[in-house]
Amino acid sequence: MHPRDKEIWLAIDQGLRAMDWEAWFGCPEGADYLSRAGHEVTTRAVAGLTAFFQSRWLPKAVAPSPDSGRASDTFVGLGRHAPVLQIMSGAEQGAWVEAVWWWAAYSYLEEAEVPGLTSVRRDARRDVTLSRFLHTQTQARLALMGATRGLPVELEPAKASGGPGDVRIGPVFIEVVTFAEDQKFQDSEKFRESCRMHLFTLDRDRRIYWEGDFPELLNGDDFETWKKRTEEAARECVASETAVDVLSDGGRRLTVHPGTAPQGTTLTGETVETDQGKRLLSKVRGKCAKTEGAGTAWIWVEDHSGLFHFPLPFAEMSLAAKTDALADLLGPLLGEYVHVAGIIVSNAARRRLPLPPDEDALRPAAQGFRRGLPLDRVRETIVIPRKIILPEQTSLIARMCDAEAASLDWALGRLGVPGGVTSLLADPAPPRRASPLWTP
Repeated sequence: MHPRDKEIWLAIDQGLRAMDWEAWFGCPEGADYLSRAGHEVTTRAVAGLTAFFQSRWLPKAVAPSPDSGRASDTFVGLGRHAPVLQIMSGAEQGAWVEAVWWWAAYSYLEEAEVPGLTSVRRDARRDVTLSRFLHTQTQARLALMGATRGLPVELEPAKASGGPGDVRIGPVFIEVVTFAEDQKFQDSEKFRESCRMHLFTLDRDRRIYWEGDFPELLNGDDFETWKKRTEEAARECVASETAVDVLSDGGRRLTVHPGTAPQGTTLTGETVETDQGKRLLSKVRGKCAKTEGAGTAWIWVEDHSGLFHFPLPFAEMSLAAKTDALADLLGPLLGEYVHVAGIIVSNAARRRLPLPPDEDALRPAAQGFRRGLPLDRVRETIVIPRKIILPEQTSLIARMCDAEAASLDWALGRLGVPGGVTSLLADPAPPRRASPLWTP
């Protein structure tokens, strides 16, 4: 971390400065991975995200109040997305591009005066929760994907009865449902985030890095004892210039090394088991029941590591096997709710460099897509359509999923940033591969 960024974050930690998007992105001197044009876009993104969410939003999102109530009422690890807080070499570029994607989507929709954006922005400012943030991001992303294809888009479109829908793209009416970790996952993730932030404070003025396992879930005195062990290990590592292990009472090993973290360095937490398939089915069934007043509608499930979380067996399955499994689980709902044109489940929690080849899985009852998104996100999307109707809408959704990676460059061009993402980086990423999706 650049010395100026260290000063800024120390001031935030001491309550001398409020969290803002400028601190979140990091100072220009520390962002040597950006070109001159990239630094200019950072300035625009800071101003744009501040205007969209307002200045009070980010401090609540990154450090929610301990009195906020349910765990699901708070953000889980939003700080991990900050470019300046990335601990692995090269990860800051991917985090920066992702944040620019947020800004570009909101800014394009504002400049295009897309109907319904005012309502979406108001809800995002008022409801500072993980579910609302994911919901807002998904609405904006889908609208941008539709606009990229030259289609008219609308946010919060009216429906036959009840409240508004979420997105209309041409003839396609979409209702969004977010699927995040259950309580066990949230508790585990909050604890891991506390461990990460503690280790980050130990790294501030030392050239050290950590790898291995976080401890099992600890509370109170046990957590303070573990923190003291890591502080002692950090000091010993610096003094001896050798690796030092920290063992938890449960036998989980965390190691501190001298130097800079190499590519691929990981910190892992304890595996948490839960029946995610049952949760997903229940949540989608509830959304199907609530949307009958919308007329014909697609249900878009934006998964936030609830189902594709890597400790779960589902995450390790092939794309074809995942497609079949979700079709078997959710397909029967299309028989129960005749107004539902199809169900889509999508996840982009994985980061991977280099990006894997694009992959399609055309199965008897569904279609799966795996696409690499700039710079290091891997999105997997499963489309389960009602086959006897609306083949044109199914085809449109398939083409949107296929070409999602191009939407950021398209939006940047509309915002007066020629050259796309590669022009914003000092060391551009390799060119995109050709899509495997056959189109007539």
